[in-house]
Amino acid sequence: MALKRKKVLFVDDDTSLLLILQQLMGGLAGETWEIFTAPDVSKALGLLQEHRIDLLVFDIHMPVVDGLQFLNLLQRKYPNVLKVVLTGDASEEYRARCLSNGAELFLEKPRDDGGWRSVHATLHELAKFQPEEGFRGVLRRVGLQDVLQMECLARHSVLLRVQAGNTQGSVFVKDGQIIHAQCGTRRGEDAFNYLMTLGGGEFEVQTFVEPPERSISGSWEFLLMEAARQRDEAGEAPPAAGHTDSAFSVNAPLPVVERHPASIVPVLEMSQGNPTPGEAEGRGRPAEVLRPQIDELVVCSLQGEVLHEWKCTNPNGRVGLLEFLSQKARQIAQGLPLGAFDRLELDGSQGRVVAQIEADRALFVRISQVPVDGEAASFGA
Repeated sequence: MALKRKKVLFVDDDTSLLLILQQLMGGLAGETWEIFTAPDVSKALGLLQEHRIDLLVFDIHMPVVDGLQFLNLLQRKYPNVLKVVLTGDASEEYRARCLSNGAELFLEKPRDDGGWRSVHATLHELAKFQPEEGFRGVLRRVGLQDVLQMECLARHSVLLRVQAGNTQGSVFVKDGQIIHAQCGTRRGEDAFNYLMTLGGGEFEVQTFVEPPERSISGSWEFLLMEAARQRDEAGEAPPAAGHTDSAFSVNAPLPVVERHPASIVPVLEMSQGNPTPGEAEGRGRPAEVLRPQIDELVVCSLQGEVLHEWKCTNPNGRVGLLEFLSQKARQIAQGLPLGAFDRLELDGSQGRVVAQIEADRALFVRISQVPVDGEAASFGA
């Protein structure tokens, strides 16, 4: 079967450079690329409408609409196109602004054939990546996690400065691995998770410098996943004692779910972890009968549309988490021959969270164990 050719679009107001790029890159890529060129943003947008471009390479300094404005437009209208900035003005200011606004790579225009070969090799590797069809959604905002994910995927070494009000922090990334974070008196994963829970502020990608210590050794994928979970919980903290909010009521009955009830069955297995009456009495306390209670439920489609939700105060946040898990599950499946992703289960002091990604839908459930009232306990005995 013939290999599908990647469609690569070069945009630069220097028409002589475009001619050189078409000949040089075409010769290096052979039959693996189909190359398009455009001297301005207007013609580039026309080509994007006519063809399904895989990789877009453009300069910063262009008339009328410059590269940064073009990048912002691409993020809104063509978020799935891989974007690379190729410029002769490779300043740290432009690099930080481009990478923080959605560019996968920021490259300097070379001055010799060897440099152009390196550029081609880099673009060729990036073009191999193609988002798979599956559970996807539209990014609602670009945040710290998005920037860190791109820096780690590109194996960059950067320093990410974060400021939100009076809060200032730093995240150190070396060769695509998060090695240190600090924020005030916090260090390591505690500082990293705290920075990721910030609701807004400013960040800047700077040149990497060695941190004062290396406080983080875990993989960046699981660091971001854990940070997403903690941010989600921080945004919906349980009410204070004495507060009667029905969304967190421990006496709420199990809901009647009309759609996809089979997806909830694995979650109810948590009741098997309750101690038996004999075990409880042997520990010097009366036996307590517990039952699982569903505190929150969201079922959504592959396009991120909420199909069913119950007692969920932040459906979009849950959908965003499922989108993130779906993306990471595909990457893990490609890198580790362990089979298809089934579900993610997280146990904590306040209950269990289960996220399940299936072929046609995704499910988020948060449940807890609550004591059965006296009448039900007597009946069960």
